[in-house]
Amino acid sequence: MDPQKRKEDPAFYGYIPDGGSRTVIFGCMVLNSALLLLVRSLSAAMLMLVKKRYFAIYMAGDMALYLLQKVARGDFHYWVPIDGALGLFASSVLRVVTKTVADFTGVIQFRHPYDMGGLFWTVNMAMALLASFLSVWFYFENGGFAVTAKATWTLVGSMSGAWVITFALFLLLMKKGYRRTFFSTTTGKENSMNYFLAEGDDEVKSAVLGCNKQHWRQIRGEVKTWVVGNWYRWVEEKPAWFTEAWVAKVPNDFIPEDEDQAALEKVRNKGRRLSSAGEALNPTRICPVD
Repeated sequence: MDPQKRKEDPAFYGYIPDGGSRTVIFGCMVLNSALLLLVRSLSAAMLMLVKKRYFAIYMAGDMALYLLQKVARGDFHYWVPIDGALGLFASSVLRVVTKTVADFTGVIQFRHPYDMGGLFWTVNMAMALLASFLSVWFYFENGGFAVTAKATWTLVGSMSGAWVITFALFLLLMKKGYRRTFFSTTTGKENSMNYFLAEGDDEVKSAVLGCNKQHWRQIRGEVKTWVVGNWYRWVEEKPAWFTEAWVAKVPNDFIPEDEDQAALEKVRNKGRRLSSAGEALNPTRICPVD
């Protein structure tokens, strides 16, 4: 796992222990995804064989429930730092894609607060398996080939049972302190603010500026005070995280007014180019602006 992620978000990353159990855990994760994809694809096909619109209604209703709870909790905006109408559009697309992928593959990463959230992910997996059984029942109740009923129920039951077993084995072998992440109600914006509010060094706190502004609007004043109060120290000390790419994310009013704005803008523009080109993985450190 990425050491930087472990440092920024230790409550979520680092759940896979060292040693021989790592291979078993990764195997469980692969099997979980494969089994869920198989059982969900089979049940979806059977539902569409009855009537395609039934499948469309089910998917739309399930998606609406997910999006409505995100809106109700003030957690609709995705973490990516895109503002305005484009940000809403990007959040909508990413929410729909994430939910759809999770429905059919059960990607464990999507329990992160930025995606579905721990508790909703767990409930969603249970509902996905239940919906698969209901789809099979609905198929046979509406003229499905009765001769295949026993074999179909056995297949769906076996795959669902195998999913439960491999998931239980995964939970058993993972670091037990991380099991709570499957039942967490933390929202994405709470997770973003935690970068800044939790005990951590400047590098950890700086991660908040890489998140959507809607996530940390509630503590904007505190973040601004922190940036203004430490700006010249960072310019002098040049910590590894104080890069042109990071400076490009800092709002204009967070930077001391007596800073050389012309020179600073050149640095910010370069930082934006580095970020968009994916070169910020090893960016040039910002130089003092004279």
